[in-house]
Amino acid sequence: MPSRVGEVSHPFSFDMPWQPTSDESLELLRRLRHQVAERGDNSLALLLAGIELYVTLGREFDLLDFMRTFAHDIHQAVEGTPSSKELEELFNREPPL
Repeated sequence: MPSRVGEVSHPFSFDMPWQPTSDESLELLRRLRHQVAERGDNSLALLLAGIELYVTLGREFDLLDFMRTFAHDIHQAVEGTPSSKELEELFNREPPL
């Protein structure tokens, strides 16, 4: 029931604070989409599914961008360091007399 003048009552049973990178926000978006679909509003449910896909893909692209940057930065840090095979050979060789 509306608590203020001009406020509209909604049939949804939860508040949805929106933070696109939050797992909780994505779960709330999924639940909202399911509730809307159960009500029979397929157009809104499809729109919400599109938003969910857009946000999920955005998170994946952010992760890929981070991985690319990390790979570039770490390459410079480890360039010229011995390989695991070289380290094993150094460890296993006889000590000098």
